[in-house]
Amino acid sequence: MKIKQEDMYTGDMAKQYLEKQPLPIGRKEFEEWSDRIINAAVVQATPQSLKFSLAAMLMHLAPTEAFKEDAYFILSLRKAAINQTAHAMMEEIKENQKKTAEATAPTLEAVDGPGILEK
Repeated sequence: MKIKQEDMYTGDMAKQYLEKQPLPIGRKEFEEWSDRIINAAVVQATPQSLKFSLAAMLMHLAPTEAFKEDAYFILSLRKAAINQTAHAMMEEIKENQKKTAEATAPTLEAVDGPGILEK
């Protein structure tokens, strides 16, 4: 699948990221490749967690994929960070709604005398 230029805009993404590159084989190639991707992605996370994510992305590629645009991985890392941010915001909003509902919920008080079901 060829990635279109207009789909890959991330500010100052260089044209080199849009060209197919060989995927890494071996530790040295993986380290060089992942460092290049991480530097271009500009995502705030530990290098270890980003490399874990990149390794997982490699594992999920089709068995015939030996070349892939760096842009695919750069944008995938950015999208993962976007999803993580969105999920954290949703959880925060949900927790605030729960607290608001608990604070404004009517309370039931015990009433002296026979209950409704008692005769």
